[in-house]
Amino acid sequence: MRRSPRLPTRHDPRTIYEVHKDRATGLTASEIAVKHGLSPMTVLGVLRPTSHPEALRNPYVFHSGALPANAALQMYWLGYIAAGGRVAGQNLLSTLVLAIHPQDTEHVQWLLKDLGMGRVRCEVVESSLEGRQVYIRDRSLAETLLQWGIAAAPNEGSVPVEFIPRALVPDFLRGYLEGSRRTPPFGGTRAVVPSPRSLRSLALAGPLPLMEGLNQALQTICGVRTGTLGPAGHRGLTQLTFWRRDAVKILACAYRRPIRTGPRAVKFAARFGDPDWRQWGSGRREPRLSER
Repeated sequence: MRRSPRLPTRHDPRTIYEVHKDRATGLTASEIAVKHGLSPMTVLGVLRPTSHPEALRNPYVFHSGALPANAALQMYWLGYIAAGGRVAGQNLLSTLVLAIHPQDTEHVQWLLKDLGMGRVRCEVVESSLEGRQVYIRDRSLAETLLQWGIAAAPNEGSVPVEFIPRALVPDFLRGYLEGSRRTPPFGGTRAVVPSPRSLRSLALAGPLPLMEGLNQALQTICGVRTGTLGPAGHRGLTQLTFWRRDAVKILACAYRRPIRTGPRAVKFAARFGDPDWRQWGSGRREPRLSER
């Protein structure tokens, strides 16, 4: 099996997690810096506390005590950002750059509200290469995203799936599906989001470590078979594909309790948020289809 590449130290979320653990045991910033081969300034930057209670917590704080009240929202937005976001700039100029579908422009305002970001500068621009992009200029958010594995380019960083609490993987997955512009049902070349009935497969595209982690996690959480891994054809990313029956199970898992969802996912939220989602209209059960 192909092994996941080790990420650079600056974007290695597992190293950053260990920095927080070492600080909790009483090591000084200088001692931690020597242990991990980092500069003391880098260590102090990693250990900088968040500025408001609703903010996205770093992985160590997220796991070291009781989950925050908005934990599901945090994981939804982390998934959304992981699918189409990158961190640009450094220090005071650190910025989240989020490539979005044009219909999601207003939806992104919920990110600011859900994470308690107040009057953060949020600019919308049109790029000839990337389409619509949102620039969220919040240093605290950008630095926290680096600790989760969001980097300057999709193939430079990856969110470790083990950082996401098992019960919240569906929220992360829902955000990732809705934030992706590369794969169906919310990405790809189709202008209209397909109906849940007509969906023949479900594909995720991203860094190899994330796709491998989700492939394993979804088997146990959603009860599906292993998906197919292959080249995504975009900057060295990997595509993870599930066919019809397993795709439906995964969507049901992601949309069973959609605390937050985007405007293009109305059909999916209505279909799978209903406890009787297997009833596909007029009392008729979902038709039995072959795997493909």
